[in-house]
Order: sequence, then C-alpha cells, then structure tokens
Amino acid sequence: MDFSLTEEQVMLKDSVAKFLADNYAPEQREAIVKNEAGYSAEHWATFSELGWLTIPFSEADGGFGGNVADVSAVMEEFGQVLVVEPYWSSIVLAGQLIARSTNDDLKSRAMPTVISGEAQYSFAWLEAQSSFSLSHVSTTASKKGDSYHLSGEKKLVLNAKASHFIVAARSSGDVNSESGISLFVVDATNPALKIETVRLMDGQHACNIQFTDLVIDQADMLTQEGDAYPLIAEVVDEALVALCAEAVGAMTYLYKATAEYANTRKQFGVTIGSFQALQHRMVDMFMATEQCRSLLVRAQCAILDGSEERSQDVAVLKAMVGKYGRKIAEEAVQLHGGMGVTNEMPIGHYLKRLMMIDMYFGGSDIHRRRFSDMRYL
Repeated sequence: MDFSLTEEQVMLKDSVAKFLADNYAPEQREAIVKNEAGYSAEHWATFSELGWLTIPFSEADGGFGGNVADVSAVMEEFGQVLVVEPYWSSIVLAGQLIARSTNDDLKSRAMPTVISGEAQYSFAWLEAQSSFSLSHVSTTASKKGDSYHLSGEKKLVLNAKASHFIVAARSSGDVNSESGISLFVVDATNPALKIETVRLMDGQHACNIQFTDLVIDQADMLTQEGDAYPLIAEVVDEALVALCAEAVGAMTYLYKATAEYANTRKQFGVTIGSFQALQHRMVDMFMATEQCRSLLVRAQCAILDGSEERSQDVAVLKAMVGKYGRKIAEEAVQLHGGMGVTNEMPIGHYLKRLMMIDMYFGGSDIHRRRFSDMRYL
C-alpha cells in the first residue's frame, strides 16, 4: 500500500512551508506570542486568502473538500515552527462541530464566517472535575419556552480571543452520561459571561468562563436536544489526529536540529556528534519520531476507511505522541546543554508546546487507559 502524499498534498505542504519560512522565524514568533491577542491577525487573514481555512470543509459548505490527511499535512508544517494562530481550535475542532451540525439554519449562518476567518469559534467543554472525560458535563441547560438557560463553568478554553464559544451543557441525564449533552453557540460578548484570560505554558492564550442563567435561543443549538455526544466524539477523534500531526512536525524539527547541533558543537577537539553514546540517543529520537509518524498514518487510514477501531487507533497515537514527544524534547534540551531552556533558543519552546499537546483532551496515561478499556473490556 502506498502511504506517500498525493501530488496535491505535496503542493499544499510546500506552499505552507514556504510561507512559514518567510514569516515565522523564531524571533517573529516570539513577537507574535507577546501581543495582546496571542496570534497575528495579519497571518490569520493570509491563511484565509491562501485558502487554508477551507481545507477541512466540504465543497457543499464552500470548502476545499479535504480530509484528515490533508489537514494533517498542514498541521505537521505548523508544528515545525510552532504556529500560534488558532487554526486547530477554530477550524479543525470547533469548525467541524459546526460543519457537521444538524441545525442547517445555524450552519448556513456560521460556516461562511468560519471559512472566511471573520469569526473564530472555540469549543468550551473542559470542567474542573471532568478528568478529561468528554461525557462528564455538569453545566446545566434548562429549557424555558424557546430558549435555554445555561449555568456552569468551563476551564482552559483555547483561543481566549474567540468571537464565539461552543458550550457543552447537560439538558438531561446523569453527570457522566453520554446522552443528554447539547451544544450551544454563545457570542463571546454576551454580558452574562465572566471570562478570565490565562496564558498557557507554551505562551498561547486560553480562558476560564463562568456563567449563570445564560439565555441562549434554541436556534443556536447545534443538534437535537441531548444528542451531541456522538458528534463530539467523532470530531474530537479527528481533531486529535491533526493535533498529533503538529506534534510529529515538532518532533521532526527537534531531532534534525539536535543532529545538526551535534555535528557542529566541538568538545575535546571533536564534534560531539562523533561520540557513539550521543549517536545512539539521536537515533532513538529519530526512531521514536518515525514510530509516531507510522501511528499517525494508521489513525488517518482508520478514519478515512471508517474503521470500527478508529477510536482505538487515535488513543494509541495520542498516548505515544505524549510519551515520545516529551522524551524527544527533553533529549534535545539535554544535548544542547543549559542553553536549551533559554528563551533565545527555540528548543525549550518546542518542549513546552509538546507538553501542552500531551495534555489536550488528556495526557498519555489517560489515553492508554482509554485504549485498554476499548480493547479489552
């Protein structure tokens, strides 16, 4: 079976790589991270002009008609330079929740603004006691007439500057039940929202949201009442594959940068790359990266083929990316020495980003247990 990229995917990767090479040097990224929004509005507009925001969406929705492999090709290039624009949170995750909504009226209103980049959406799902379980939702949604009244709190919602939040709330059922969960689109300027912005380890902006008696019209609900969990599970699986592609891109940069450094840094009159012990460690970094790349391809194939084991493959991928991503980054830091953790060196920033990727929707331990439960119980 041929796992190589298609001609269109190669062209897409090359165009992304060229733009990033010209506009995303480490010092440029550092300046972007420090601005108020935490990303570049100019870059976001360019992403839209180049058509990157349309990639995951069907032609019927005005998109490119791409699939998870196309999105992963873009995300891998983003991982090479640590792109901070909210492509994953707004387009790959929240955007797909809207695109697969059963509310055609809401979808027709929202999709043009998503694809153009005019509006940014973020998925507000995590709660203090959820332990990264998608079905643990204690936020309540009580129906009153043609509207719902939401009360609850969401933690670490990505892209604090999003124009809209997609809030998961429970309209019925037990706090851990998969049934009874609904999704509501909430305007970020709604006065009932109390938003606290926080800066994550990797420099990106997230927020905590509190709301009491937040009134949302029924027309702003993505699915039929209580039927949102299957949609959430499906979209999150695909989004995690794209996120892991970003991690593989970061891991690729790290082992290449470390090998290059080892072949130029001299100690005792010779390059440190000539020391066999260090060669073994760099080979281990390469092998771990390629193992994660293989798992990435497997997960993509499972999704594209509609495999019944797709969630298992995604869980294994997320677990291994979490384990090996941090290991590779820590090896890169150690082989660079103390300067590897300074702000002036990119290496430390990759370590922080890979640690954050590990924690999105649960770390490697959580996904190992998830795989074990699906496989053996």
